[in-house]
This record gives sequence, C-alpha cells and structure tokens, in this order.
Amino acid sequence: MRYKIIIILLVAANSLWGQDKHLLYNQTHNPQSLMLNPGAAYEKTNFHVGVPALSNFYASAGNTAFNVDNFFNANDFNSNIALAIDRISPKDFGAFNQKLDLISIGWRNEKRYYSAGVYQESDGVTNFPKDLIELAYYGNAGQNRSYDIGEINFRANLQTVFHFGINDQVSEDLHLGARVKLYTSSVNIRSVRNSGQFNTRQSASGLLLDQSISNLDLRFDSTGLDNSEDFSAGNILMGSNYGLGFDLGLSYYFNDRVEITASILDLGFIHFSKDTRRDISQGFFEYDGLGIEFPDFADGDDLISYYQNLGDEIEENLPTETSSDSYTYVQPTKLNVGLSYNFGGNANLCNCRLKSSGKQDGNQTLSVHAFSMLSAGNLFYSINAMYERSFWKTFYAKVSIGIDQFNRPNYGGGVALDVWKFNIFANVDRLNHFSNIYNAEALAYQFGLNLKF
Repeated sequence: MRYKIIIILLVAANSLWGQDKHLLYNQTHNPQSLMLNPGAAYEKTNFHVGVPALSNFYASAGNTAFNVDNFFNANDFNSNIALAIDRISPKDFGAFNQKLDLISIGWRNEKRYYSAGVYQESDGVTNFPKDLIELAYYGNAGQNRSYDIGEINFRANLQTVFHFGINDQVSEDLHLGARVKLYTSSVNIRSVRNSGQFNTRQSASGLLLDQSISNLDLRFDSTGLDNSEDFSAGNILMGSNYGLGFDLGLSYYFNDRVEITASILDLGFIHFSKDTRRDISQGFFEYDGLGIEFPDFADGDDLISYYQNLGDEIEENLPTETSSDSYTYVQPTKLNVGLSYNFGGNANLCNCRLKSSGKQDGNQTLSVHAFSMLSAGNLFYSINAMYERSFWKTFYAKVSIGIDQFNRPNYGGGVALDVWKFNIFANVDRLNHFSNIYNAEALAYQFGLNLKF
C-alpha cells in the first residue's frame, strides 16, 4: 500500500501539463494567435471560423523533478523510488493544462477585427511534499524529526470560457486588443498556504514514539466533488459557478522590420458558491504510546495498522470543521512579451488573396519570446529564440530553442499551411525528448484547423 502514494505523486506527475504556447504566439496568419495576444497584427481576414473541436487543441505535460525512466529502468525498482524521493526538493512541482476550442469565429469591420467563441480548459499545479512522501514511504519508526505539513500545496480547475474580443488597428504602427471572458465551472479543488508540523520523538525506552502535531492550519476547498456521480457533459460544460476575466494585448512596429508585442491574459476570477465544501483542521495534538515493534504473528497476534490507529486518534482529538462556505478562485495570470525582426525576400511576391494589416516586410523572422505565470506560489517561465520562414505566404515553418522550468534546453518546431480557405497548423514542443518520451520531464502538442474567408 505504501507504494500507492509514491506512484500517484511521482509517476503520474509525468502526465501533468503546462501553459506556454510560444510556437503559436504572434503567428499573424493564424486566427488562433489572437487568443495569445488580442492586440496582435493579425492579417484581418474578412471572416474566419474554427472547425468545432478541431480549431485549437493543446496539451502539454511536465514536472520539475523526474521522468518515467527514473522509475522503470534496469535497476531495482525500490532503489529507483528511493533515489527519486531523495532528488525531490520542496520547490519541485508539476502542472497541467489542456485546452479544447469548441466554437471560434471572427469577422472584420473596417480597421477592427472581432472574435468570439467558447473553449473548455482544465489546468492545475501540485507541489511535491517531500517530507510527507518520505513519511509515507519510509514511515517514522525510529525517526526523531519533524515533517512539514505546510508542503501540501495544490490547485486544479475545470472550466468553460465564453469570450468576445476586439482587435483595433489604431495607427499604421500600433494595434491594441482586449477580450472579455465569462468563466463557468462546476469542478475545482485547492489547498494552499497551509502550515503545521508532524513531530516524532523516540521515547527513553526506545519502544514507543512520542508524536505531536503542532501549529496546524490545513485547509481544503472543493467544488463538485461530493456530487461527482451526478456529473454529465452538460453540467460540466455549463458550470454552476461564474467569474469574469480580461485579456489585453498590443503590437507596435518600430519600423518595417522590428516589432514588439505583449499581452496579459486571464486577469480574472471565479466565485464558487454552489456545491462547495471547505474543510479546516487547526490546532495542536500530542500522542504517545504507539509501539514501533511488529506483532508476533507466530503467537497469533493481530495485524495492527499503524497509520489507521494513528489516524483514528488524530480524527478523534483534532476534528475537522466542514462547511459549505463560498470562496474565490483567482485565475493564474499569464504574461507574454515578444520582440521580432523580419528580413529576407519579399513576403508578398505571390498574388495572394489576403493582405497583412501590419508592416511586416520579408519572408523570414527572428524573434525572442518570454512567458511567465504564477500559480499556487510556483513560478512558470520560458524564454525562447525562434526562427520562422514563410514560402509564398502559403507554407510556414518555425523552430525554437529555449529554457523553461521543465527543460534546459528545450527545442520545438511547428508547421502551418494556408491553402485556399484552410489554415492548418501543428506545433510540437520538447523535440529533444520526442524520440524517447520516457526520458522527458515535459511534452507539449498543439494542432488546429480553421477556415478563413
């Protein structure tokens, strides 16, 4: 049984996802790039519509501590787990993000481009509580130490987002954009800013453990978990709790070749008031007298569950207060900044149907992109240098190299095709681990299909 917690926390962390989408950022031929910067110098087609459920799908996975091969290799499995636990620091974490565009449309009105749609998103982050993982794996028999309960730190959210955005070409050089979002959610969990210690000391006789919980302040907020068996696709898609958010962005050309872009996304919150539950455990508890010797099975002694006995004592003497109080969930806000330089042959040699609203000159682009996000006290970041080339304004290829919280370095690549009314794109991040995903701490994929008129 002791392996369950370890496997769930450590191995499953490799299916956790992150939120950096630098390969799509500032692809002005792609209407989906407006979701990363509502002020991008988008080429302003007359109209675009995303193929439902196919216009933009994104998933990436990563954690800062291990990969699958750390556990499942030619070495002894128990030794691998011990080495993995030893490798953890309290600052290590995993995070996940998945996004599926359900409806996406956009239309031009003079120098403004309007966009609207609905997408479904799930995301979360969890720290790895090193002390408690060691307690679960090794036990505390003979251990004179304190275990930090405050290392428990996680949040996760499943939401549907309705959005409406405006992209305005203020001048020849400047684009500004804004988007308003309505969040709706029926599923949310969080436990952050906890504190407390679990202390164990061996008694003078050496046969008993004196144990205590001190300065405990442990909180767990959840929505929808108590009624999860009643969930259907409809009430997950249209949640019972609502919130409001905003995106802001800009694009500015210093000259025909140099452009700076920036955006801030998800300045918002969800207020959870329906199907909520709040559990709070606070206080101090002392416990002694639990023997650390194993039962004598030969004499017919019963197997006594160490953790069950201890848990029963704690529950009796340190009860948890449960309520249905409402709470506010603050969205993890994302910041993007980009600088690009366009060069090479004329990008408009073909007799193209579409004309760019920006001042881009050249069929090649060198760019730098920076991303940051703070979630549950963890800093997510990336810095990437990228090279993109277009061929006849029909085929686009893009490569990147950079660093982030998961990989150093990280390689990525993407392609896009603009032919007739179709815009098709695919991006793959973490290419340096793509040939053997078992050695990867993170993976990322994205694809989409949109129609432009």
